[in-house]
Amino acid sequence: MLSFLFIDTERVWRGGQDQLLTLIKGLCARGHTIHLVCEPSTLLEARAGEIGASVYPLKVRSEFGPASFLNLIFALRKIRPQILAFNTPKAIFIGTLASRIVPVGARIIFRRVSFPLRRNPFTRMKYTWGIDCIVAISKSIHSQLQTGGLPKSKIRIIYEGMDLSLYPASPPLRPRSPEEPMVVGTVAHLSREKGLQYLIEAASQIPAAKERLRFVIVGDGDCLQELRALVQAKGLEDIFQFAGFHTNISQYMKTFDVFALPSLSEGLSSAILEAMAASLPIIATDVGGIPELVQDGDNGLLVSPADSAALARAIEHMADNPEAARRMGLRGRERMEEQFTLERKILETEQLCSSLLHGRGSS
Repeated sequence: MLSFLFIDTERVWRGGQDQLLTLIKGLCARGHTIHLVCEPSTLLEARAGEIGASVYPLKVRSEFGPASFLNLIFALRKIRPQILAFNTPKAIFIGTLASRIVPVGARIIFRRVSFPLRRNPFTRMKYTWGIDCIVAISKSIHSQLQTGGLPKSKIRIIYEGMDLSLYPASPPLRPRSPEEPMVVGTVAHLSREKGLQYLIEAASQIPAAKERLRFVIVGDGDCLQELRALVQAKGLEDIFQFAGFHTNISQYMKTFDVFALPSLSEGLSSAILEAMAASLPIIATDVGGIPELVQDGDNGLLVSPADSAALARAIEHMADNPEAARRMGLRGRERMEEQFTLERKILETEQLCSSLLHGRGSS
């Protein structure tokens, strides 16, 4: 069995924290010892503790904070992990430096976002100095890391995976009469890169949208008030619902007919994975790792980013062709079972970590 110390410095709950939690849960279930350093009083702290991880709350205020550096040295001396894994970039430098003082078996970075690396010597050093492997969760991120100057030999792709037991393999079809509005739902952190303003713009361009459609946005974030104001300005208050942040989104997925995510940037969306597990047809943008999940015309429809007219046409197509949409949803579930299971994700992570330790002569 292996011992891990994960470090995550995010203060809010986003896809990266959900992906880390499922990884921790799966590794704990396999008998590995899991420790987590994370921001205090966060949802990640509470939920990781509930599933068996030993949690060490720690504020990491900057990439060079001396207090955080000393606290990480203390944590490493107490835990003595075989694997030190960074889930967010802020602590990579001080964490690697601390692990030079208190040695570990291997150091891993999980890269979950699709933002380009900064082109400067410090960033390149941070991602290569003492780092044994960078795990990219999509081919898109893998290519982006190479473009950013990182050596291909250090990068490994391990796709995200879902616990499919959360959704029945053959969900009962939600009966909907031709007169009943189609529910278009989305789950996202309400930030600009999610492109949700284009979903509102698309709704305003669809004839008879108020009679044919309902939209549900699950999530919270800095853009909430801006999105509410846009809905009001477009006169769409009657068909848009802002449901707020929820940890158990399966209850909402079961009420959706279509899942839409008009992201401007995306590593590999946990929300799309969950929608595919729920057998929902997907409408999404052709950015980042999304095309690795959604094949246009197979399990969903892909449109260009920031194109509200194309998004509107895709929504209308789903509404006009419910049987085709249902088949897309079922195909999405099949793709989940074929490629994106939690079991595969845990096994590949185990194999990677064991190979890194074996390469260093560790037991």
